[in-house]
Amino acid sequence: MNFYDFVVSRRRRMVAFPSCYPAVVLAGCSVREALCDAEMQIKALRAFRDRSQPDIVFALPDLTVEAEALGMRVDFFDDRPPEIADGEAPGLQDILRTGYPDPEKTARMPVFLRVAEELSGEEDLLWGVTVAGPLTLLSLLVRGENWLASIGSESLLRESLSFTTAVVAEYASALAYRTGLVMVMDPVASILRKGTFSRLYLPYLKGLFGIIRSAGAAGIYHVCGDVSRILEEMMSIGTDGILFDGGTDLQVYMERLPRNLILLGNLGRGLLRRGSEDDVRWETRRLLRSLRGSSNFVISTGCDVPADAPLRNLEAIVEEARS
Repeated sequence: MNFYDFVVSRRRRMVAFPSCYPAVVLAGCSVREALCDAEMQIKALRAFRDRSQPDIVFALPDLTVEAEALGMRVDFFDDRPPEIADGEAPGLQDILRTGYPDPEKTARMPVFLRVAEELSGEEDLLWGVTVAGPLTLLSLLVRGENWLASIGSESLLRESLSFTTAVVAEYASALAYRTGLVMVMDPVASILRKGTFSRLYLPYLKGLFGIIRSAGAAGIYHVCGDVSRILEEMMSIGTDGILFDGGTDLQVYMERLPRNLILLGNLGRGLLRRGSEDDVRWETRRLLRSLRGSSNFVISTGCDVPADAPLRNLEAIVEEARS
């Protein structure tokens, strides 16, 4: 899929929602139920689409899916995304010896494959899915405040990244065969220095996005927070778009991005959760005005949208973009 052509061919400002947890309210279910039951999630996402009428919608993001498939225990909640459970976990060396999970059979991976397959055939809307970045997956397996340093040697770090990249790539490839857009969510990558990102991590990301592309989907990369120090490296991983977090100046980033790379962002979760509808409209208008000359810009939420964010705030974004 050519994501750039898809965006510019619409000849109007597109709206994307990388996270739609408020959709569970429309379906009358909990976050827990939607993340464990494909039919319930499909119902929620379709209800959200029918009400809000965006251009791009992603399946509910869940960074624990790959870790759970590798044996990590997960705590689920009714009103927020799941987390890796506290307590004793398999050691890194034990995990590296477990082999790669089969996305068609393992844990909740088949739930998201079913969601992607069911929704991808619907016209006039691009459906996307999310996977965890290899470094983020590694952080969930190792855990601890100083998890990166605790790995010890660079050789073990490279071995571990090779393993987590292969796990994510297998899952991302299965999703990419079913839908047109795969977003790699990699919040932990923000801890890396520029040199470390380039030297140790860049090759794995290039390989991952190459696999997504070869499976027929476009790829988007998302790192939370300020990514200015690694932006040049992010542009060279082979992604079709970059989703920027809330609180960053998109005009500054747009000046540094190539014109054929799609920039998405970046209405913050705090605004959407606690702001009034007027607040959301004002900030949406400001963002649209600041990037009105950029055809490669898609207005979107910057990161996850909490389940208790008012639906009217999300609808206001679409209405302002349409007007």
